[in-house]
Amino acid sequence: MFLTDATVLDYLHARGFVGLDAVTSGQYAVRNLSRRNRNFRVSTGTTELLVKQARQWTVSGRTTIEREAALCRRAHLENGFEPLRRLVPAPYSYDPGHSILIFEFLPGRSALFDSPHRFSPLAARRVAAAMSGFHRDMANPEFAKSFPGERPGVLSIHRWDPEDASDRSAGQREFVRLVRRHAGFADALDALRGAWSPSTLIHGDWKLENCLISDESQEIHVIDWELAAWGDPLWDAGTVLQSWWNFWVRRPEQHDLEAIRPALRAFLDAYGAAVPRVVGFAAARMLQSAWEALQKSEQVYGEAARLAQASLHILTKPDWAREQLLGHD
Repeated sequence: MFLTDATVLDYLHARGFVGLDAVTSGQYAVRNLSRRNRNFRVSTGTTELLVKQARQWTVSGRTTIEREAALCRRAHLENGFEPLRRLVPAPYSYDPGHSILIFEFLPGRSALFDSPHRFSPLAARRVAAAMSGFHRDMANPEFAKSFPGERPGVLSIHRWDPEDASDRSAGQREFVRLVRRHAGFADALDALRGAWSPSTLIHGDWKLENCLISDESQEIHVIDWELAAWGDPLWDAGTVLQSWWNFWVRRPEQHDLEAIRPALRAFLDAYGAAVPRVVGFAAARMLQSAWEALQKSEQVYGEAARLAQASLHILTKPDWAREQLLGHD
């Protein structure tokens, strides 16, 4: 069964999460938050839940939910995963037959992406502290056995055959052709692929939308662990860096780069990252964002083209990127 706004009530009621009295009293409410997967925020009157189900009924689609369920369960039950406990929400239920995962919905927290403090150096340092602590504490090679990983596919996008992608949109196939036309992409992406250094468990998609910040304590929680795997920690750092850059790249008329730079510098200084490689990964992550944005597009439109252009500029002119984008010499 696939959950919808209407059927999620039946599913939760059958499993004892929601009583019908919550519906009759007007306390029950559901809000569709679907993105990569089907996500529903459910209010029952006494608690709030996040219900997640794989959108694609494929092996890869269901495996991501299974991986997130395993990681969050182990974070809250096993001593070896204890450092993760302060970051990840507690799972209430996992239904492997229907690929459905139920979490507590963390109250009093909002995504840093939507927060008025998203460009605050203080918030950036908190993100850096949470990320660096996670990477440091989860560097035990034993985790590689439970959560194996590989290099991000986008580091090889210049090698993809655009004609061998019948399940992709016309816009995505055109995008691959665009990348293949520019030799600068091939050289830079090959260098990043060669420099990939897996040494810890990583989140895999650590962007501002997945960072929840407490209104009172400013404590950071991180959600959407579907891509967690053994990998290069600087991929997480590059992903969040690109998440800040995206405001300027996508909406330059609304977001001045000067207002974003303090957060970028604060994050990099607090994380202690190797700046050139983080900047390179951030540029590669821009290509991934452009690819994802074209999922239903018939052509490469303005936003995806801007992301690709910015990525090429950063990858081929790293000194310019550090000076202009970060304000570093």
